[in-house]
Amino acid sequence: MKMKHVVLGAALIASTFGAAASARAPGLMYYRTFYSDATLTTQVGWYVDGCSSGNVVSTPVHGTTSPYYTLEAVGDCPGGYW
Repeated sequence: MKMKHVVLGAALIASTFGAAASARAPGLMYYRTFYSDATLTTQVGWYVDGCSSGNVVSTPVHGTTSPYYTLEAVGDCPGGYW
């Protein structure tokens, strides 16, 4: 299953990526690809969620973040409904 959404908003980025090891509630994990602008043609970074103790956790960003990104669901944490 691939699900891609373009999400715009610096506030969402800041709250989602503020800490490298922040935990969120159980749920879907995503692969995020960051782009330089709204055309989504020049990739500037990427990020993939992890799963720790049944919670979705942040992992380091490779490259840079941007308010322009796509999401692709890559799994379920802690599992069971993916």
